[in-house]
Amino acid sequence: MVSALGGVAAALTAALLGVGAAGAVGRPGGRPWLVVLHDVNAGRRGVTLETLRGVHPVDVALLVLAAGAYAGFWPRLGAAHHVWLVLAVAQPVAGVPLLLVTRRVGRSGLMGGALVVSVLLLVEDVWVAAGWLGAAASALLLVGDFDTTGRPNRVLAATITTGYAALFVWFWVLALLLV
Repeated sequence: MVSALGGVAAALTAALLGVGAAGAVGRPGGRPWLVVLHDVNAGRRGVTLETLRGVHPVDVALLVLAAGAYAGFWPRLGAAHHVWLVLAVAQPVAGVPLLLVTRRVGRSGLMGGALVVSVLLLVEDVWVAAGWLGAAASALLLVGDFDTTGRPNRVLAATITTGYAALFVWFWVLALLLV
């Protein structure tokens, strides 16, 4: 049952990432922070680092859904690596109050948790391709997140785009694996 709920959470995360990337959400503050980071680095007019300031419902939803997806691995990966799986789930969960308090920090918990889950998939030698995909997506997005300065940087925009696409696919793969 936990796996199935995790699979649903992973599918909803992927769907929300897809809607955000398509621009269907509208204004920059209503799009996932990773799309805003891309737009900052791509030099899109009217999008600055200040666009990230605040608590945007889409970001909170992504953090909560990602935590649910990671928790879906409890029966499979949690028995042998329960501390690591708790760490994976705790990162996006802790990101929510951090974001509420600081109005800026905490969103990276999604990628941190994804990185831990990906490493667990690799260590357990199950779903190795999914492990590598998640690790690559997380690493690319963490670089993009931490290296964004507010000045346009096309290389960083491409890094974020690649990581975002990989994360989108990774959450769909998780959904299929967990359901």
